[in-house]
Amino acid sequence: MKKRLFAVAFLLLLPAFARAEKMYITDRIEASVRSGKGLAAGSKYLDVVRTGDTVEVLVTEGEYAQVRMANGTEGWLHTRYLTATPPKSAGQSAIQADMNQQTANNKNDQDEIAKLREEKTGLETLRDQQAVKIRETEAAFEELKTGCADFTKMRAEIQKARQELESNKEIVAQLTKENDDLTQNTQQLMWFIFGAAAVLCGFIIGMWLQSLRSRRRPKISF
Repeated sequence: MKKRLFAVAFLLLLPAFARAEKMYITDRIEASVRSGKGLAAGSKYLDVVRTGDTVEVLVTEGEYAQVRMANGTEGWLHTRYLTATPPKSAGQSAIQADMNQQTANNKNDQDEIAKLREEKTGLETLRDQQAVKIRETEAAFEELKTGCADFTKMRAEIQKARQELESNKEIVAQLTKENDDLTQNTQQLMWFIFGAAAVLCGFIIGMWLQSLRSRRRPKISF
């Protein structure tokens, strides 16, 4: 007895465990999805399905099927609204939706291409600006190198002039010393000449006085 009851319960629950079947709503209709079968007592309106909508059939009992909508709503629907193949209008709608999606994608691609072109233009402008800056920097560097070369040459010339100045200072000091020695020797020679001239003058004056004295003496005759 218990085995029979278990078998009956299993058969009753078997549809609930069966794999859900995907079906479509038939052409050009709108149908209500309700909490119960048809307009039975307590059956409430839950949602509406339209042509081309996809639902999952959970259980089929006679003329009604329990379905799950795309938004997750579960309820009962008459099987005459269901078809295993997409209706023509649904196919056309899908094609139109696909075309609209392709159009949107193309527009997005065109916008992306335009954006990329704009970015490319900006990058090219930035590249040109960087090239100008690089040329200016190279020119400034060359000018700096030239200036450094001139500065090095000038510094070498200044160093050479300093060495020549030091050498000239030594020569001037030597010439000054020689001039001082010569001046001193000249002064000594002048004093010698003055002394000699004084002695000579004294000698001449003495001779002259001696001569005068000799002339004034009377001559004695015998």
